[in-house]
Amino acid sequence: AGIHRGNIMKLTKQSKQIADAVTIALVFISLVSFVLSYHSLVIMAINHGLPEWLAWLWPLCLDAFMITACLTVIRFQMLKVKTLYPWSVVILTTFASLGFNVASVYSTNDPLTMAMYAVPPLTVFIALELLLMIIKVEQKTAPRRRRTPVRKPVSKVNEV
Repeated sequence: AGIHRGNIMKLTKQSKQIADAVTIALVFISLVSFVLSYHSLVIMAINHGLPEWLAWLWPLCLDAFMITACLTVIRFQMLKVKTLYPWSVVILTTFASLGFNVASVYSTNDPLTMAMYAVPPLTVFIALELLLMIIKVEQKTAPRRRRTPVRKPVSKVNEV
């Protein structure tokens, strides 16, 4: 009644498929959140005097930077490098995006509307944390590779 090697391989394959599906879903959610936040920030930029031909750039300074910082955190985590600075950027840009998104509808005095506009930056932040959790689990459960010593090639001496 033990676990057979075949069952372990099946579980590992299923686990990998689930992790891949979750990763795809989280990336999709992050992209949708980016688009929603982007739209809100463009309208805010136009309403506060930025010319329309420049207004599309302003959200990129914030939300695209947040996404870039998120990707940096993921990359550093995979390399097992300290993530303090990129996490600081993620947190700063998340709060800035959240604040500007809510400020764009603050005049409505409708708490539900303000909460709705707060969701996109928060979902990106939560998606990042979930992706990092998946990476950490995969790093812990991945089989460790044995290092084989590098052997110097034996050179043949030409005999005269």
